[in-house]
Amino acid sequence: MTGAERSGLVMLALAAVLSVVGVALLWPDMSGGRAPVARPPVSSPVPSPTTAAPSPEVTPTVGPKPTPSLSSHTTGSSSPSPSASAPRDGDDLAGAVSDAALLKSLRLSRQANIPPTLEERLVDLGGKVLLADVTGTGRKAFPDYFKGTSATDRWRDCRIRAGVAERYDNRSDAALIHLVWAGTSPMGERDDRRPATVLLVRDVDGTWAPQPLPAEDD
Repeated sequence: MTGAERSGLVMLALAAVLSVVGVALLWPDMSGGRAPVARPPVSSPVPSPTTAAPSPEVTPTVGPKPTPSLSSHTTGSSSPSPSASAPRDGDDLAGAVSDAALLKSLRLSRQANIPPTLEERLVDLGGKVLLADVTGTGRKAFPDYFKGTSATDRWRDCRIRAGVAERYDNRSDAALIHLVWAGTSPMGERDDRRPATVLLVRDVDGTWAPQPLPAEDD
């Protein structure tokens, strides 16, 4: 190969290289695109410190409505409250004592050793004996006890207010009837709390009848 030929080959190779470089440089404009522009990364928006997050909605608790108090002018009448100074039932020092209070006091002073049903019968019988004694009326029902005598002092408007029964001397056939009665004396004086005791004894036939109290128990 001659020198002229080598020079021509070199020139051809150089032209090929320049062509490749030119094509590479012109490729973006030829494709119609532009070089991408770097953009800052997208970050989540940060809420402003001055903006408060909305509080969750709270449903208020609804309770029962209070019942309005009733007064005398709305109801027309009102129930008076009990007075602390009012006398209490059962006070032995009170001026007036109810029959129930007297009965309660009697029950506290005796032994409950007689069945209630029998006690009720004996108290009723003892009361009749006592009223026959102080008024003179009804003595014929107990001839062995009164012996046909009449009342020395007759009381009026008498009634039995309370009574209890208990065994006498721990016997099952004898009972003491403790009574409280009220009446007006022959002199016209009223007594509402007179105590009395009647002894009842059961005979062989099972009949209860009054007997005189022993001297030590009178």
